[in-house]
Amino acid sequence: MKLTFLMMCAFVFSLSAGVRAQDQMGTLKVEGMPFTKVISELKRQTQLDFFYSFDEVDVKQTISLDVKNSKIDEVLQQMFGDKFTWEYIDRMVIIKPALPDEPEKKSLRVKGFVYDMQRVPMPGVTVKVAGVSLGTATDTRGWFAMDLPVTSGTLEFSFVGFKKKMVAFNAQSDTLRVIMEEDIQALDETIVVAYGNTTRRKSTGAISVVKGEELRGIPAASIATLLQGRVAGMDVTQMSGAPGGGGTAVTIRGYNSLDVEQGRRFSNPLWVVDGVPMNSFSSPITGTNLLSDLNPDMIESIQVLKDASSAAIYGSRAANGVILVTTKKGKQNQKATFTANVSYTWSMLPELPTVTTGRGERLHRLRVARDFPWAYVDPETNRYKYPTTLREQYDYSSQGAKLDANFIVVPRNTENGSMLQDSLNSFYNNSTNYFPIYYVKGKVINANIQTYGGSEKMTYGIGLGYYNEKGIVKTSGYERFNLRMNLDNQLNSWLNMTTNMFYTNENRNIVPEGSESVLKKALYQSPLEYLYNYRGNYNSNHPIAVIDRNHNKRENHRIDLNLNLTAKLGKLLTYQFKFSDYLVIGKRSRFYEVNKLDEDFAMPNDLTRIYNRRNQTNKWEINNLFTFAWKDKKHDISVLLGQTAEGYKNSWMEGTRKGTASNSSDLWFLSSGYTGDDAAGLDNEWTALGFVGRLSYNFLDRYLFQANFRADASSIFSKNERWGYFPSVSVGWKFTSEPFMQNQDWLSLGKLRFGWGQLGNNRINELSRYTLLNTEKNYSFGIGNHRVYPGTTSILIGNPDIHWEKTETFNVGLDLGLFNNRLTLGLEWFTKLTTDMLLRVPVPLSTGFDDFDNVDDDAPMTNAGSVRNSGVELSVNFRNKIKKFRYEIGFNVSYIKNKVVSLGLGDEPVYGGYLSESSILDYVTKTAVGKPIGSFFGYVTDGIFNSLDEVKASAQYDAGKNEFDLSTRQGDFRFKDLNNDGKITAEDRTYLGSPLPDFVFGIPMSFSYANFDLKLFFQGQTGNKIFNVMDYYLNNAAQGNVYADIRDKHWSGGEEYAIDSRRFFTQNLDASVPDLRGSDKARNFRASDFMVKDGSYIRLKEVRLTYNFSNKLTSRWHLTNLSMFVGAYNLLTLTGYNGFDPEVGKVSGTESNNLSMGVDHGNYPQARSFTFGLNITL
Repeated sequence: MKLTFLMMCAFVFSLSAGVRAQDQMGTLKVEGMPFTKVISELKRQTQLDFFYSFDEVDVKQTISLDVKNSKIDEVLQQMFGDKFTWEYIDRMVIIKPALPDEPEKKSLRVKGFVYDMQRVPMPGVTVKVAGVSLGTATDTRGWFAMDLPVTSGTLEFSFVGFKKKMVAFNAQSDTLRVIMEEDIQALDETIVVAYGNTTRRKSTGAISVVKGEELRGIPAASIATLLQGRVAGMDVTQMSGAPGGGGTAVTIRGYNSLDVEQGRRFSNPLWVVDGVPMNSFSSPITGTNLLSDLNPDMIESIQVLKDASSAAIYGSRAANGVILVTTKKGKQNQKATFTANVSYTWSMLPELPTVTTGRGERLHRLRVARDFPWAYVDPETNRYKYPTTLREQYDYSSQGAKLDANFIVVPRNTENGSMLQDSLNSFYNNSTNYFPIYYVKGKVINANIQTYGGSEKMTYGIGLGYYNEKGIVKTSGYERFNLRMNLDNQLNSWLNMTTNMFYTNENRNIVPEGSESVLKKALYQSPLEYLYNYRGNYNSNHPIAVIDRNHNKRENHRIDLNLNLTAKLGKLLTYQFKFSDYLVIGKRSRFYEVNKLDEDFAMPNDLTRIYNRRNQTNKWEINNLFTFAWKDKKHDISVLLGQTAEGYKNSWMEGTRKGTASNSSDLWFLSSGYTGDDAAGLDNEWTALGFVGRLSYNFLDRYLFQANFRADASSIFSKNERWGYFPSVSVGWKFTSEPFMQNQDWLSLGKLRFGWGQLGNNRINELSRYTLLNTEKNYSFGIGNHRVYPGTTSILIGNPDIHWEKTETFNVGLDLGLFNNRLTLGLEWFTKLTTDMLLRVPVPLSTGFDDFDNVDDDAPMTNAGSVRNSGVELSVNFRNKIKKFRYEIGFNVSYIKNKVVSLGLGDEPVYGGYLSESSILDYVTKTAVGKPIGSFFGYVTDGIFNSLDEVKASAQYDAGKNEFDLSTRQGDFRFKDLNNDGKITAEDRTYLGSPLPDFVFGIPMSFSYANFDLKLFFQGQTGNKIFNVMDYYLNNAAQGNVYADIRDKHWSGGEEYAIDSRRFFTQNLDASVPDLRGSDKARNFRASDFMVKDGSYIRLKEVRLTYNFSNKLTSRWHLTNLSMFVGAYNLLTLTGYNGFDPEVGKVSGTESNNLSMGVDHGNYPQARSFTFGLNITL
């Protein structure tokens, strides 16, 4: 906290340093006070220094003044009148005699138009008078006009991407018409890299840039989702559409870890905001996603460092790439601007599953019940027999005979038959479709106010943002308020200070997701169930009750304070001191209602439960960096040396109590419960030390070289394994700068790049090297009448020999710019090998460690295995103008192949994605050598049995069993006997596909004409598979909902079959879905290729139309800029996937586990939204 206090003092000092001297205030009421004493009092009040000449000012004079809270200009005016004048230099006031009035100067009005080379008017061109601090900018017509106090001179025209133009003028000049010429060198944009900047032409690393303008106005809580499809080689998958959930998986050039430890994101890149590294994962406990803290509208640019040569300087944190976020700041001599952005968004579920409802559901249930006769034992033959008449069913009902399940053989007063047969019953003719009940229309309010400006020595940027989203699922919502302040002060000629302060407050209402999601519950909830009982209370814990009783909230406060001091130590050497500190305070609260509180309930099970959790995270970092830079006409050398230190601490505490007096919200705190006290907590802490070095050399602007080295020490490892060393080297050849290329004009830029490097990873639990003991375990001792003694046992095996995981990369890239960079292309091949992979290797149960939760979190952490990712990236962008029409079309695509090379001693596979569905009860993913991480694993179907003879001839036949006791019958799936052992066992499971896509692509397009701008953005992927758990329920007649078209797809035999004959369903022997039965005795719905679907899709992610009001109107309204826009997001998705959304990613709640990728439990779906917004600049 001391460091935080110093940071706040520095921030306040930088603010005060920026206050103009002439804005200081003074209060004086004196009569006949000597001049020198008056000056001394003013100095005391204003902290200004006053300078004057004793020869020019009568210091013996007396002064009488009566001023209160007046500016220093007013005070001096009363003291000196018109005899003296004064000027301000920093905090000095120079007083000198006023000069005689000069003769009136002549003035001249200069005006004209500015065009590009295609005669298209250019708005926003800066027009300045050379040598004079006078200027203006062109409007939308390219028009400018200035009244100048001179009659001749030179105008300077400048615009980004164009050469400066100098035009002379005099009193005889008519309306000027200036043609601007594009500048290829000026189009070489600046790129932010680790601890510095470079340009695209000089860069030797694989770096992609996304401009903040591309993201402005899009209604999204997290910046990660906005990057989807915009960067080649980066896969962004939104795993949940929940407001503020941020369930987003971001990988750069492939997955390189199994990530089986909760709370760790081994495959996630490092996010650095304004030079400060930050966590980016969603906590599986608190739901916190720190990326949602950032306001996308305050982002200037985002740089993605994809290879080791550009990211290695970040060392242990950059094994999966680095994403640098730069926020907006003021500029020198920038006139104060105020910008307000506000938008309103309507959102809805794109598509509901088509299930049977109403009368159709009742008839479906009737037919299913009628078409499943039950055999009985014929007393005459002592063999099973199916009844053929209702009389036979009646006579042998006690032995289980059933022909028509709806025929009730024993009258029950006035009831004769099931309620499904009651065609007049309004409920059973209007069964509940749960989906449209708990899906509602959502809304988003997004508002931002920003101000930027600066003087010669100080710049500032302040942004205030508010975001409020009501989700498309009832009770879900997210609200965020944030404030960011960026300040830059040139303290003197050699010292600069930059300070940043950031505060965020966010609140989120959470709904159940993942395997316990309300969507999944709706799948297997019978629609033929009353919502309420006769007392008006919920009849069961159905989806509507779950939503209504959901009281799960999360609140976070985050404070960031950053300081950067830059000192120029001569012409060649620069020193930087960087300090950052952030604090996150989180609160999680949940209240569990009693289902039967208003009825009779039993103790102690029927009790309310209160859960509270407090979480506090603090991270600090200090950098000391020296940079040497020298260049001449041939050589350009830069050397960086530095030291880093960082520390992290997370503390959490949680408590639970039970038994409140009611479900009232007034009692949702721990002290309102009276029993069931339970509390837990833990502190996690680590520190790290590092040394960095970088050498960059550019010869003749053709041959480029860069070498990086980083050494890191982490307290997570034992002393003998603490240090890791990570070098990287890259070279570039800019062949368009060669003499033999100077006579061509079609190729603007041609550069070939090679890069190699090593990166490290230490993102494991801080206690991984320790064995944890539990002292509350008992054990039995003795034979016969043994006694129970208190004991101690290890609950987690430690490993002091674990060390750094390393990733080695090699890449070759080609950058091309053609036709004055109107067409740019980037092509890259890469390979990335991760060795000494950090993972928990499963241990046998004989060791005494249980695996009841199906997660090997008690196994020892080891360095075992390796993974390779290799692929190709292509980026293409074309921009052009045709008079007033401008357009830009881009395309990026990446192909990545993931392969497990080894898994440690014995190469034992690692299983994941455990499903508790009764017909599965198994893992559905398997990570094995030679296959991608988290590949689907299961049985292979081979059609459906159409006859009992087919069953008897198959590997699924239960030889020796009675025909009526067979597990597999006609109408069941035939599974392939892959090992040809004549039976279907677990050994017949095989690889069913990978959840990882082969290709990921994005297509951004923008068009402009006059005052209109249109943006389109397509995004998608191909080649990935999805395990659709929803198919388990919607194709299963045992319970719950079913697909509306299931009767057209399921198997139905004919009258010629003695067993399972069909009377009410049309015969269908060419079916894709097994027979409809009330139970799955044959395990038709085990993990198999039946539930593994193609997850390829292309999505129209964004459509936005903007209208920019003309300068004529905005000037009349005293505005600098005014625009309004309408947008649609997730408007259209083309896919063959039959689930809610093909963008599945991982199971919500297990974001840190790569072994559960692509398993679709029915996560919170992404909404289709429509937005209207305004942008106003003063």
